[in-house]
Amino acid sequence: MEEFIRTLTEQIRCAKARAGVARELSDHIMDQTEAYEQSGMEHDKAVARAVREMGDPVEIGVSMDRIHHPQVEWRMLLLILALSAAGLFCMTPMYPVEELLLHQGIFVLVGFAVTAVVYFIDYSIIGRIGVAAYIVMTVALVIGRNYMHVINGRIPVMSILVYLYVPIFAGILYQLRMKGYRAVIIGLVVTGVTCLATTYCSAVLWVTVNIGVSMIVMLLSAIGKGMFGSRKKSMIALVAAAVLLPASVLVWQICASWRGESFRVMRLKAFLYREQYASGAGYIYNVIDDILRNARFVGTGSSKYGNGIELAPAANSGLAPLMSIYTYGLIVGILLLVLLAALVFRAVKIVYGQKNQLGFLVSMACMLVICLNCVEGILVNAGLFPTTITLIPFLAYGGSATLMYAVLFGLLLGVYRYEKVYTEETSASFSNKLPNGHGQGE
Repeated sequence: MEEFIRTLTEQIRCAKARAGVARELSDHIMDQTEAYEQSGMEHDKAVARAVREMGDPVEIGVSMDRIHHPQVEWRMLLLILALSAAGLFCMTPMYPVEELLLHQGIFVLVGFAVTAVVYFIDYSIIGRIGVAAYIVMTVALVIGRNYMHVINGRIPVMSILVYLYVPIFAGILYQLRMKGYRAVIIGLVVTGVTCLATTYCSAVLWVTVNIGVSMIVMLLSAIGKGMFGSRKKSMIALVAAAVLLPASVLVWQICASWRGESFRVMRLKAFLYREQYASGAGYIYNVIDDILRNARFVGTGSSKYGNGIELAPAANSGLAPLMSIYTYGLIVGILLLVLLAALVFRAVKIVYGQKNQLGFLVSMACMLVICLNCVEGILVNAGLFPTTITLIPFLAYGGSATLMYAVLFGLLLGVYRYEKVYTEETSASFSNKLPNGHGQGE
């Protein structure tokens, strides 16, 4: 049997896949051996017959090589390239081309390099160092908050890079599998600590909300997959109860301070009553409404809005898509929507193609950050959501956002790369590749 397995696995080019295939193959042969022994056959003869009935090890190995091999998600790569180019194009009305290429263009190239590096690193390392990575990142954020340059209560770089908490959380959940209620409680505690840490370091409420929502969805998905045990309903109820309490407190605080003039309340009032606050915080919403109301299929061609107001600050606030619609027309907006919708679709498809638990969690983490920021960014540019740090993938100005998405897309592509290598459900695919139905028992 050992010689048969060795010969078969030698036909598989991907070294990472050989151990899993060998294990599945050994289990399959032993199952057949047991079946023959139950019919009265001696052990040695049963093993020999089970191996003989498997067929040609080279033929089976070649078939398994076609299944268990690294793969490239070319469609996602093409979308990344297209959106990177579209992002630079959308910012041309706001910055001189030379400045744009020397600044954002360099960030894009660095982002490609980071994506490539992360892509070729085995993502399964997250499942081994999740807790350690979380501790190191939290300590680094706290130290950075105390010693780095703070602008308006936040560190610009950290306000964005804190999103990397989400894939790290995937590793923590993976390490907690089959630990029952203990896993759920630890997951909730980690989520709460993360929300406190991101609030302390970024001072951007919506970033914290995005991260918190992503982590809760991941926790619920892990419960739904049965990663922590079979008592799914009670675990979900526990998560719901834990989430409702802080959510209720937040709503109560907003309602209690509605008549006040705190920063967050005034921003919300400006969004809801934009005409009333047109000369202040509501100005940007009136600009958005005006541009969309008067948008044409082909734009004005101007890089200035209204009475000569420069559009450059709009890039930093995440409104580059809107201003590109003003300059180039609705055709640009439609193209961007199509590309973003395709990106989200591919990301979701990668997630639900994963049979490996860690691959599922890591890809879901990346997908949630990407999708939430896509939806939020589109709503902000449509005037349907209060303006905040808007990070539409590849359409956000600055190096921090580019670096963050480079890591996320590198992880997402890396998970897809090993989709057919790391799998916890290979028995069925293995059996289906046996020639002439051999090994199915008699």
